[in-house]
Amino acid sequence: MYVKHLDFTNVGPFCEADSDFHPKVNVFTGPNNSGKSTVLWVLGDILVYPFGVPAKLLRQNGPATFNICTDDGVCLTGELPVRRQSRARGGGIENQYWTAVRWADSVKLLEAVGYSKFIPALRRTTDFRSQGPSASLESPDSEPREVNPIERAAVQGSFDFPEIRRVTRRVSEGEPELRRRLSLVSDDPSLVSDEAIIQKIVDLDYRSYLRQNTAMRDIVEKIAQMATEITEGFPITFSGVAEDESGFFPAFETVDGVMPFNTMSQGTQSIIQWLARLIIGYAEYYDFPERLGDEPGVIIVDEIDAHLHPAWQTGIIPTLTNHFPNLQIFCSTHSPLMLAGLGPGQVHLLTRDEENLVQVSRNEQSVAGWSADQILRNFLGVRNPTDRATIRNYDKLEELRAKDELSAEESEEMERLMSAGETPQFAGSASFLINELAREMSNLDDEDASQ
Repeated sequence: MYVKHLDFTNVGPFCEADSDFHPKVNVFTGPNNSGKSTVLWVLGDILVYPFGVPAKLLRQNGPATFNICTDDGVCLTGELPVRRQSRARGGGIENQYWTAVRWADSVKLLEAVGYSKFIPALRRTTDFRSQGPSASLESPDSEPREVNPIERAAVQGSFDFPEIRRVTRRVSEGEPELRRRLSLVSDDPSLVSDEAIIQKIVDLDYRSYLRQNTAMRDIVEKIAQMATEITEGFPITFSGVAEDESGFFPAFETVDGVMPFNTMSQGTQSIIQWLARLIIGYAEYYDFPERLGDEPGVIIVDEIDAHLHPAWQTGIIPTLTNHFPNLQIFCSTHSPLMLAGLGPGQVHLLTRDEENLVQVSRNEQSVAGWSADQILRNFLGVRNPTDRATIRNYDKLEELRAKDELSAEESEEMERLMSAGETPQFAGSASFLINELAREMSNLDDEDASQ
């Protein structure tokens, strides 16, 4: 089962939006301020619990409504934000829109799509050190610590944390599906940091030892394995939980030796962090199954290529689809390399029309075999993917070529521009274009001479 269709109104730059989705991969691209993150936030609000679209994105000209359907015909119609307009009053729960029946329909949708995770664009790294396994793991009778980074990250964003936490917990008490999702590491719509993940890895390592269950440690090793595939040529292995004077931390073995998580490069930390949020939650949701990749799920990642070298970007989608064939991927990017190799219907291009309204279109043909330059021109609207000075020189060269006669100064300038195309100052595609133009003009001169 996968999410097949979504339409919604009055969120961010959209008065209304309507999209059909690919069952495996959906990559949103387009200029800044075209609504890529908005679409992902709406999906997160509907499909991830607990999560909330930022209140600042809800337009004032009417209610934010949505309709979403899976390929098996499970549909939900409602208002945004989902499930979080509840307020505790006198021991009960009042709600302006989400009645008990609508709430139950929402839970059915969550059950239908399986595990779901939202990962925002900003992924902050810290020097956090765990003080040890969570208290609830140490003894069946012990009380959880009052301050726990996992709990602190549970419900954040645009809502009042203490009140919403009480309400979501109270409502979730009667819903096993929601209780299960509350136990996972959840995310703020705009920012996550690594504290909760570090604590989770420490807990998993300890639980693996405590219960003699290697499947729990295998999950962390799978994170390192997938990171290695994405960062081809930079092998990463989970070394175990280490300790220094400040506390416990996950350590990874790399070509530079065994390193604490927080000392690795920003790109490597970003990959490990969002992979950990996906995989650990995936495994916990399905209770550490033997074949985790067979389980259905949805991942929503804003700016999935953040902090990554272009060579690493090309490995993200293939690695995810290889390890999790039943995972439906929604993500945004500005990188042409993230679009390379995608099939028909997997690219969602967001642009503004002459009236400044956002339009969404999907590719009808495969992007396999396209160069980065072709993708930049055809999808991202970059006419000449090089520096602006080179573009101006190329435009000037075309202008001079179009003239029937050239003055002595213009001839000299044309000669300078054509020779400049053979020097390092004209790089990449512009060098090719200008040199090609020079060869064309040389051929024309030869043809004129022969006649």
